[in-house]
Amino acid sequence: MKSRTIVQVRTLLSLALVAVVVSGCSTQPVAVVKTPAAPTKHVKAETPAPAHQAKKKQMMHKQESGVLSLDVFKENHKIHVLTGIHDQGVSTLQYQRSDDQGHSWTTPVNIAPQGTVFNFHRGNDSQIAAWGDNVVVAWMNRGYTNRHGSGPMSVAYSHDQGQTWSLGEMAASQWKNGTHAFMDLTANEKGMHFVWLDSRNGKQGLQYAHSTNGGETWKPETTLDAKTCYCCWNTLASDSHNNLYALYRDKDPSDMALIKVAANSGVSKRLARVGEFDWEFQGCPHVGGGLAIHEQGNQVQLHAMVSTMKPEKAGLYYLFSVDGGIHWTPEQRMGQGMAVHSDIAVNDSGALLASWDVAGPMGMSIITSKSLDQGKTWLNETVLSKTDMDATHPKVVAVDEGFLVFWTEKAEGGSKQLQIKKLN
Repeated sequence: MKSRTIVQVRTLLSLALVAVVVSGCSTQPVAVVKTPAAPTKHVKAETPAPAHQAKKKQMMHKQESGVLSLDVFKENHKIHVLTGIHDQGVSTLQYQRSDDQGHSWTTPVNIAPQGTVFNFHRGNDSQIAAWGDNVVVAWMNRGYTNRHGSGPMSVAYSHDQGQTWSLGEMAASQWKNGTHAFMDLTANEKGMHFVWLDSRNGKQGLQYAHSTNGGETWKPETTLDAKTCYCCWNTLASDSHNNLYALYRDKDPSDMALIKVAANSGVSKRLARVGEFDWEFQGCPHVGGGLAIHEQGNQVQLHAMVSTMKPEKAGLYYLFSVDGGIHWTPEQRMGQGMAVHSDIAVNDSGALLASWDVAGPMGMSIITSKSLDQGKTWLNETVLSKTDMDATHPKVVAVDEGFLVFWTEKAEGGSKQLQIKKLN
């Protein structure tokens, strides 16, 4: 979590959100919002690339259609959603916000200038974070010299809760060529915080930048870990004291690891491996993890979902830390079969909801399980997606009445759509 039945997103011409509460077998309609897509506001498009570069770009990458990128950020009672949409050869980013925990949504606003969004996909999603009136989004731009055409990052910011947008300064001020990928954003009282992977040191590494003016400019970035997995998503979260926690896939071994960035000094420290599998792997599994923070008094509790493909231990696991990520409980296996992409959220009372996708005969399905005792035991698994859909990459946020689970799915031969289910 960055901190349902059904919501469908019909892109470019309209966006429809339909939320339904799930409790046992009963369903109850909650909200329906249909709004036209708004034009891009206060963001100037780039000069088109030369014809020979555009032709090269078309040959390099062919995308699916529909909602190919999704990020969700919860800020107090507000939920901010960024979708990356590809339709008829055009990619764009759309922003929406709910001020009532998912019951209704603002009119979608197109953010990225046409022609600047490139190569987003689930697991390498464009990112969003918000604090007060400030909202920041980041995405991968097009490149013409790098592998697969992937390029440097772009950043846009809004100082009026997403109504109007401007392009911000590139956060990677010391290595502007890119590729910058597998980003994550979060926000707290200290400002906006940004992590991503790039290969400035000859190896893929985890970078961090900080903005104190709502994403307009960024302080010089620092390298948190100079050697990481090549292409696994990162998860960034903040506690109430403004300390940051970055969950990422390390290298040698390819287990997940946690780094803390102290709020007052900005000094980073690697705390621990999150799951000690000793998995030696020279490729990239394309899978990151999920992280949720809950505080009781002065105790900072971290809940994590991690995965490994080490043959004798392959699968998805839950771990819990009561000392801010220094020590972790033994790995607890989650899910049946080959569970893959996951997320986790915790509410104010400490209840947890974990969600993941798992391979089945018709494709991937979305599964959830709830814990009421800080992860010691987990209730029966619930299947959220339909059997005829290929559904992947869930995102989970806690709300007053339960949890919202977001994911994307598609029928055979169809385009990807956003789905949301609410669980009491």
